[in-house]
Amino acid sequence: MKTLKLLAKICLLLFIAMGCKQDDFSQPSETFKGKFIEKNTGKPFQTAIGNTGIRIRMMEYSWSDNPQPYDFNGKMDGTFYNDKIFPGTYGVTPSGAFVPLEEERLDIKGTIEKVYEVEPILHVDWIGEPVLNADRTVTFKVKITYGSNDVKYRTPLVESRLFVSENQYVGDFSFSPNYTVILNPAQMGLTASTILDNEGIILTVTTSQAHQAFPDYSRKFFFRFGARSQVAFDATNRYNYTDIKEVLIPQKN
Repeated sequence: MKTLKLLAKICLLLFIAMGCKQDDFSQPSETFKGKFIEKNTGKPFQTAIGNTGIRIRMMEYSWSDNPQPYDFNGKMDGTFYNDKIFPGTYGVTPSGAFVPLEEERLDIKGTIEKVYEVEPILHVDWIGEPVLNADRTVTFKVKITYGSNDVKYRTPLVESRLFVSENQYVGDFSFSPNYTVILNPAQMGLTASTILDNEGIILTVTTSQAHQAFPDYSRKFFFRFGARSQVAFDATNRYNYTDIKEVLIPQKN
């Protein structure tokens, strides 16, 4: 009986040891990195974080003609970095608030770097520097123009926003509703069907005390202007953005 119990214990230990055997597959360690720039200006493509920003879809064709998509997102400044990719041949399709790009086949092994030149749906640019007013509001000027000559992507604007946040991650994914200013077409001096001409539109936007006054103490706030048109991709109506402005709101006297 003791012998049978001993054999049973040995078998159990062997079973546990086999179950704890390490996976023979190596961890993904190839790197795909790069950036998106505006085709006509060479400036970094400004975008959001997450699903309303840049999505990079990778289809690994090394093992299947119909693979499951693997998606990851770019950063706010249009750069991307992923160092957890298995080696192989991929079909890569980026998407965002720009004229669509065709799928490209890439062999990912080691470090692959790629620069994408894209035509944004909208160019959104600051004009000059923000002005801090005596009533502790802030005034900005921006210019919105189309980024492509293709009439398919020159559609009416549906909304623009002066996004305001207490942190540097500012955009439709992170903003304070207390300070952010939302403009519909009428508030931009447009109709719902207005097509911008080549000169675009210049807007002057001031933060409003009607929302909520900035706090009495000194604090830095982060501002970013975004606009979107009727163009949507993947059922998502994305913003095009300026870069970020930092403004120190002084202590109230």
